Amino acid sequence: METRTSEDLILTHSLMLGERLYLFARLRFLAAAGILVGGFFATYVVGIPGLDLRALAGAAAFLAAYNVGVYLAVRPHIGAYEGEKNHRRLIAIAHVSILLDYLVLTVAIWLVGGAASPFLAFYLLHAILAAVLLSRGAAYALASVGYLLLAALVLGEWSGVIPGKGALGPHIDFRTALTLLFVYGLLTAVTTVLTAGIVRRLRESEQGLRAASERLERLADMRRSFLHVVLHDLRSPVGTVVAMLDGLGGGLDGQLGDAQKHRVDRATARLRNLLDLLRGLRVLADLETERLDSLMAPVDLRSTITAAVEDHLDSAEQRGHTLKAALPATLPAIRGVDRLIREALANYLTNAIKYTHQGGAITVRAACRGGVVRIEVKDNGPGIKAEDQAGLFQEFTRVGKAGERRGKASGLGLGLSIVRRIAEAHHGRAGVESQPGAGSTFFLELPALDAPAVGVDHP
Repeated sequence: METRTSEDLILTHSLMLGERLYLFARLRFLAAAGILVGGFFATYVVGIPGLDLRALAGAAAFLAAYNVGVYLAVRPHIGAYEGEKNHRRLIAIAHVSILLDYLVLTVAIWLVGGAASPFLAFYLLHAILAAVLLSRGAAYALASVGYLLLAALVLGEWSGVIPGKGALGPHIDFRTALTLLFVYGLLTAVTTVLTAGIVRRLRESEQGLRAASERLERLADMRRSFLHVVLHDLRSPVGTVVAMLDGLGGGLDGQLGDAQKHRVDRATARLRNLLDLLRGLRVLADLETERLDSLMAPVDLRSTITAAVEDHLDSAEQRGHTLKAALPATLPAIRGVDRLIREALANYLTNAIKYTHQGGAITVRAACRGGVVRIEVKDNGPGIKAEDQAGLFQEFTRVGKAGERRGKASGLGLGLSIVRRIAEAHHGRAGVESQPGAGSTFFLELPALDAPAVGVDHP
């Protein structure tokens, strides 16, 4: 990354400068149209005599002509920083366009009243524009140029070198000229100094915020790296202990008594909960990494959903549940990370299996409507009360049966928050539809890459 001073930061680096110049180019087209419309309106509607419509049209045409060049030059630079060379080019365009604006403004003001025109205040607008877009030195220089043009107009009309135009007065006296020069000189100086000072403070503040952001990002990288190392180092020994306890409980080293087997089973269950927590934390750590977007690719949702259902068939059978998938013949692909989509479905299915009464029915459905693929995991369990649904997808919130205290539900409450984070990482959303006694439908909505109309084929 290139090192930039506070003068180059806010509003003047290539990203913001290109956007601002593009915006002002569009406004400049409106100004050219306004000169034409205003001239015709003043002459033929208001009835102001003496306006030179041909000259005004020429000024508007000149303004629009050079603005076409500005518009085409800055349009490719919107939203992207492309290096110091293009940054200098944009700065040069800003200088030239403001200078040309001053010239057109001076001519237009001369044509609609000259020194007596109420539009003299537009010189101040361009002084502000220069202070916002450019460095302090450039802002002071351009404000000085604008004031010199105004002074030339006022003194030229007073001396008779420049003939007065329009109906607002063909000639001004010395006191009027002196007053105009003093007032607009003071206003130009104060406006430029104040605006440049404010912009400088903003640039310095942004520089401080960027430095703080970089420090925080380094700390976040360190935290993510540390978390990955700790999770890796914890999962291995915990997994080994679980395997040993499974063998011990299964009679690998001899049959255990009922009390001994009960203790081993309890220890195994607690360690499995710990493994679930570690897996959840690993997924959360993966969701925070900046590399996630680079890992995304087209995902075949039909095969992903089918695989997730097959992975949970044994768990469902142990509880006497019927678990099936009701999927269309084809589903549009989504752009995502297959492993994370399967993790989200696994959390939905695990909860459905855990909280549905013995012998329940769990169905996974999917359909695409309006460019969004909606995956649903529906059960006929006890349902969830409306007041409990709002916080389900927050961290450390656990799903409990309708009418049951959440404290009785097992787990650490990371599963649904992980689903929400996965959905958001894929620019989708997660949610639930449930009523006590009527079961629950947990859904995941993801934007499709291709979204033909499909129907659901129930097996």
